[in-house]
Amino acid sequence: MSDDIIYVDSYDFERRIEDGLTVVFCFSQFCTQSRSMMPIMEEIADDYYDYLRVLALDVEQSPDVADVFAVDTTPTVLFFRNGYLLDKLTGANPYSAYADVIDALIFSD
Repeated sequence: MSDDIIYVDSYDFERRIEDGLTVVFCFSQFCTQSRSMMPIMEEIADDYYDYLRVLALDVEQSPDVADVFAVDTTPTVLFFRNGYLLDKLTGANPYSAYADVIDALIFSD
């Protein structure tokens, strides 16, 4: 994964989402679709570096976080602002689907 993506777990998840715009890539290492999404998440992290942070959460290692946000399918991408969940996309989507949500969140300030 990109150096711009921060791996998190149950212990530091809340602290990492509490400030600013945050995209959380919820994945499973054993999920083929999750692996196929890694390059898209890297591109999001690179393209939107000045606007948000991208976190990666392995749902198998942090099932408690997955339960709180009803992540029952991988990949799932969660969009937070200042700790509040604003949107959620489930399944493997094209770059444009994530960019549309992010652009709407950036320009809604």
